[in-house]
Amino acid sequence: MSFEYFMGSSVITKVLFAGAIIFVSGDLLATLFTIIYQRFWYYKVIRPKYEKKFSPACSLIVPCKGISKDLKRNLKAFLELDYPDYETVFVVESETDEAVSVIRDVIANKTNAKLAVAGISVSCAQKNKNLLEAIKKTNGAEVYVFADSDIGPDRNWLYELILPLADENITVTSGFRWLHIKKGNAGELTHSYVNIFMYILFCVACYFGGVGLWGGSMAIRRKDFEELGVAKKWSKTAVDDMSLSQLVLKNSKKAIVVPPCITHTDDLLQTVRSTITWFERQIMYLKAYQKAVWLFLALPAALLVLILLTLLPYSIIVSVLGKQTFLNAGGGAALVLYFGELLTVSLYPFLGKMRRFPKFLILQPMMRYAHIISYLKTFLTNTITWAGIKYRINFSGEVAGIERP
Repeated sequence: MSFEYFMGSSVITKVLFAGAIIFVSGDLLATLFTIIYQRFWYYKVIRPKYEKKFSPACSLIVPCKGISKDLKRNLKAFLELDYPDYETVFVVESETDEAVSVIRDVIANKTNAKLAVAGISVSCAQKNKNLLEAIKKTNGAEVYVFADSDIGPDRNWLYELILPLADENITVTSGFRWLHIKKGNAGELTHSYVNIFMYILFCVACYFGGVGLWGGSMAIRRKDFEELGVAKKWSKTAVDDMSLSQLVLKNSKKAIVVPPCITHTDDLLQTVRSTITWFERQIMYLKAYQKAVWLFLALPAALLVLILLTLLPYSIIVSVLGKQTFLNAGGGAALVLYFGELLTVSLYPFLGKMRRFPKFLILQPMMRYAHIISYLKTFLTNTITWAGIKYRINFSGEVAGIERP
């Protein structure tokens, strides 16, 4: 059987076959790069270049909302970090927030921790408002660190996150999170899959493009924060990390993903629908702050994968009915995608521990639909829903209206 025959008989099937090769190769190479970067390159090549004694005073800001899983344990972890000089500011929207009582209990008798109350946002994401108000309560430290309350960092997390800032060429550092599958239902598996896919994209984007941030774990020098005009940007936008990434890219600065700062949690979404809603919000941020990537890179990829996923059952049905052979109907291109993706996903355990992995592999083709559905839904709206609050976004990515429940 010739290679050309495997590609199918028409121009369309040959184009799809080439597209499948390109997509699968890109996905596989990105995954391999991330494995090498995380397990070897950062530790052996990048990290040794930093000044090990670099530990400037920093202000750690942690926005909180409600009683999330392991909240008290997580907040305590932020106060027990192995770092010589830092303060922690926990910030909430209002005094009536359920998290307030937990925060007050955790910071009792702590001299380096405080609670800030931000008030209701009218022009930006509530999280942005919380961060900006918390900054006003800090002691003017050299570095600002931002973290989500749903992570429980280990004792070296803060040191490792700040360490790359010893290099003046690096403006922002970012950690990420690894989701540990617990029950193994479709919702958890899909959430884990989407999260890993995002992590791989972030690592590649940071290393080759110098940009890609996760708001749950970020550090930036105060002088860079001020020079880039981050506060002004955040006061108008619907998210912290993607809008900061936009500033970093616009000003030709550099960000870096820090593998030692990957935090671990088993707090996963339990349904596929909730995962699609969550991922739709992430893509909406891409639409708002990286329009070219959203339209000219993500759209062709989403449509290509959608066609290839559908092409396998179509090719099987057509061949069974005897109208065309499986390969002439485009089955070759579909097989390249299916087997190429399975090969790629089989490498994920090299990035982190994965439970229920056989089930993960079996469901992977179906879980890819979550990416596509989430992406296509972003064409239908300019509203981002976050924590029950709806933010209407204009073409510039600024908040044009806020609707609270």
